[in-house]
Amino acid sequence: MACWGYKRESGPVFMGAGVIIHEHAILTYHGIGIMHKQWPEGDQVHGFVLYDTEFCKFGSRAKEVTWSRGMSLQNNHFVKVLKTYPQLAIIKSREPLRSSSVMPLPQTRPNIQARCVVIGWKHLLIDELQEIEVEVWSYERCQTNITTLFNKALCVYMHEPCLLLNGGEPLICDGTLAGIVSSEFPRCGNSSLRICADVFKFREWIHENLRLLGISKSSKQKPFPLFAILVKAIVPKICNSFLYKI
Repeated sequence: MACWGYKRESGPVFMGAGVIIHEHAILTYHGIGIMHKQWPEGDQVHGFVLYDTEFCKFGSRAKEVTWSRGMSLQNNHFVKVLKTYPQLAIIKSREPLRSSSVMPLPQTRPNIQARCVVIGWKHLLIDELQEIEVEVWSYERCQTNITTLFNKALCVYMHEPCLLLNGGEPLICDGTLAGIVSSEFPRCGNSSLRICADVFKFREWIHENLRLLGISKSSKQKPFPLFAILVKAIVPKICNSFLYKI
């Protein structure tokens, strides 16, 4: 699990979450590359990724790598993308992501009857990494609520408001990566229905753009069980608390 953004002279800009799919790749929602002149001329901008951490902020024992290249499913110059458009992007890290929680791409369609969770930060800079239990809706059911929905979408219904999810969080069903949560502009307010890109249906796009970024299909890292994504970050805190009580 990771979060990413840009470092500017005025301070860091946190953009959203992402999931590690390769030792040099993060899968996330639509993002703008730092090479597309969106910043004031002369402003020094560098991309960063923080990973394997319970908090998405600097100085939190997070591992950090840098990045400067990526591929977005949408036009890279669009700062804002409509929520009904598919949102998916790959960020290529300059340094290897030395993580034990690499998620493989799905080999089958997601089982929407399975136990499904979104893993992320309810508030990117404040809350701890956590599982958020969700209900996955069929495309037909979702389309009755969002008539302009793109055809490679999944919808998740959360039992609490989705206001604070930034986008890029992975949807995991029975331990398998199923979707990537889209960002919304404006925020979804009190609605608990959120759109995801169906990762299974975008596998060809992902493989092709990994190749264009010079990233091989195989990774030196081995896939790790879902619980390790959370345990890796949470166990040290539990142990420290136990030792304190002793």
